[in-house]
Amino acid sequence: MTSIEHHHPQKQAPLLQACVTATIDLALSFKHLHWNIRGPRFRSVHEFLDIVIEHARDGTDEIAERLVTIGMPAEGQRTELDKSPVPAIESGFLSDEAVLKHAVAILDETIKVLRDAQGKLGDLDAVSEDIVIGTLANLEKDLWMLSSQLGPTS
Repeated sequence: MTSIEHHHPQKQAPLLQACVTATIDLALSFKHLHWNIRGPRFRSVHEFLDIVIEHARDGTDEIAERLVTIGMPAEGQRTELDKSPVPAIESGFLSDEAVLKHAVAILDETIKVLRDAQGKLGDLDAVSEDIVIGTLANLEKDLWMLSSQLGPTS
């Protein structure tokens, strides 16, 4: 048994895979929003969505590589996206306000998946947990920045 196997890869794999699936779905959904936004905040939101996409893709890569490191396959095919909790987006052009609302909802659902995994990974493997925490740090900051554009909440 190698030192990595002491971290229970079979228990970690579904948690990490859920994170991979959610972050892939986030990146794809944000590209849809990025291409179809219309309105006075077009430029700033359009450009910021690319930053979030980069954070999601970087996180996906780190988490997927952790899966492979612990001896488990990483699944990134579109058939996995059926398992994602990321909310669907309607087709066509969207107002900047609608894009912001969708972006906040998508980020929120993705963060829930990562938070769930992070909480459970803490008892299994600190390295895997740390990788998820790194992704969470970026996505939570992105959520704050996007949601602040929707105005004050009551």
